Amino acid sequence: MSKAASPQLGIILHGINNIFTVRVENTSYLCRLKGKRLSSEHRRYNALAPGDRVYCVLDLAQHTGMITEAATRNNAFVRWNPKRNAPQTIAANLDLVLVLASVDTPPFRPRFLDAVLVAAEHAGISAGVILNKFDLGPDEAVLERMAVYASLGYQVFGCSAVNGKGISDILEATRDRTVLLVGQSGVGKSTLLNALVPGAEAKIGDLSAKYNRGRHTTRFAAAFDHPESGLIIDSPGIREFSLQLFEASELSYAFPEMREPATHCRFSTCTHSHEPGCQVRAALDAGLIHPDRYESYLRLLDRSCI
Repeated sequence: MSKAASPQLGIILHGINNIFTVRVENTSYLCRLKGKRLSSEHRRYNALAPGDRVYCVLDLAQHTGMITEAATRNNAFVRWNPKRNAPQTIAANLDLVLVLASVDTPPFRPRFLDAVLVAAEHAGISAGVILNKFDLGPDEAVLERMAVYASLGYQVFGCSAVNGKGISDILEATRDRTVLLVGQSGVGKSTLLNALVPGAEAKIGDLSAKYNRGRHTTRFAAAFDHPESGLIIDSPGIREFSLQLFEASELSYAFPEMREPATHCRFSTCTHSHEPGCQVRAALDAGLIHPDRYESYLRLLDRSCI
């Protein structure tokens, strides 16, 4: 048995049932956690996620290993898992989160987009929006909303994963970066992934079969090599994106257009929903905040704040 002399630093590509594929240099190893779980200061759904850097003791001959320690994260993209009633890390150490929308089938859903963007802002991760199925022709309301995102500093892309329109722009913007794709079921995320990383979905199918999960749409996050350097992490399609609970002031800060006016509200504890002297609502009335973005804020305030 040929073992590495000391723990080696690698990166998590994906994990199923507490078995993780870890890449060390240019080789992948199937690794388990040493003990039942890694130590954590907070209760969470999963200890590790794609993008995590970990230390492993490797069996070089068997291409297996034991994960002994997780390196400190730069950041983590997290959603609230309502079934487990715990935070779930989707991916770690990201440079960019791209949330997908669809022109039609399913229809454009700005509430989902705003929730994902808030999670990225809260984690300090740059974000962007991809409007897929652009060949179907978005209506003026959708184009207006995309223009709002662009005005707030988010990267905005229009593409058709089917005919390849706009794919080169996304590849260029994601080169040399670790990027997470997030989207609702049906928006064409798997088709887009295959357009960005040819053969990626077939690899997911092989992984599912290997671990007896069945060939299906993505059920777990998995990282793939970017064709021009970097990583693209695919995530499971979800119907609704739930946020972790946090303070109202944190939520408003995660809306870039609310940050400056919020500093001038009469009350430091202003929730920007009903209080007198609220400068966020004044900015809304002045047309400086899009009313539909404000509606997203109110809904998240009701569901996600303590």
